[in-house]
Amino acid sequence: MSKLTLAEGAGSFVFRDDGAVPSPRTMRVFSFCPRSSSRHTRIIMAMHGVDRAAAEFRDLLVPQAERNGQIVLVPEFDPDQFPGVHAYNFGGVRLPPPDNTVLPRDHWNFGVIDRLFHHVRHAIGSSRDTFGLFGNSAGAQYVLRYLALNEAASVDLAVAANCGCYMLPNLTTEYPNGMGGIGLNADHLRRYLGRSLVILLGEADADPDAFDLPRWDEAMAQGPHRLARGLWHFEHCTELAKSIGVGLGWRLEIAPGAGHVDQQIYDQGANILNS
Repeated sequence: MSKLTLAEGAGSFVFRDDGAVPSPRTMRVFSFCPRSSSRHTRIIMAMHGVDRAAAEFRDLLVPQAERNGQIVLVPEFDPDQFPGVHAYNFGGVRLPPPDNTVLPRDHWNFGVIDRLFHHVRHAIGSSRDTFGLFGNSAGAQYVLRYLALNEAASVDLAVAANCGCYMLPNLTTEYPNGMGGIGLNADHLRRYLGRSLVILLGEADADPDAFDLPRWDEAMAQGPHRLARGLWHFEHCTELAKSIGVGLGWRLEIAPGAGHVDQQIYDQGANILNS
């Protein structure tokens, strides 16, 4: 595995995740390496949408990553290994209904992100100890749950863009709608609210009839469309942080005129993570 090299420009490689439980697995990773790459180049891990179109998602991030001089890695959560929203968006924490069994923590799929980062940084001789994390739509749901449920020590800044619905920072509401029933406590909640996180919303992502808008009861209670839900969630978490005495590490950014799948979202996300 140490023989990995990232060719200049767009490419891909197969990552063997020997740390996966219950058994090792492989996944394709779509990458971009800028012409200006060095051992100090910023690394961004990007989470694709529900369509699992990892190569296309990488391509959308390339223009601004090239201008900024950023390495982009998009792991492909293919539907054969990670079927449905419970196995991808929700992290493989519980089996889907009607079973709903909570799986052992080491079965959750979040760990692949950290293992992939450390594999790549070692293989290419990177001096980077941390990475930026980006997700849009279903990828944003994954990003938020990753930050809430894990140590995430290698992430220095994350961007969750245009999320369709939000996991409530609530220990009494059952996961995946809340943080309850999976062994978390108040320390996990406080850590989550203190994360370095940007909630990025497209100003025009406001279609209540969007075909892929989540419409289960808990999602509809958050607002009629993605923009409304994002604004509501950020305000809710701001008030919650105040009430429990936590300094909220989050900030809100609006992309003027941007829709749900919009180049401006990808460019703005890459720029936010360029610190």
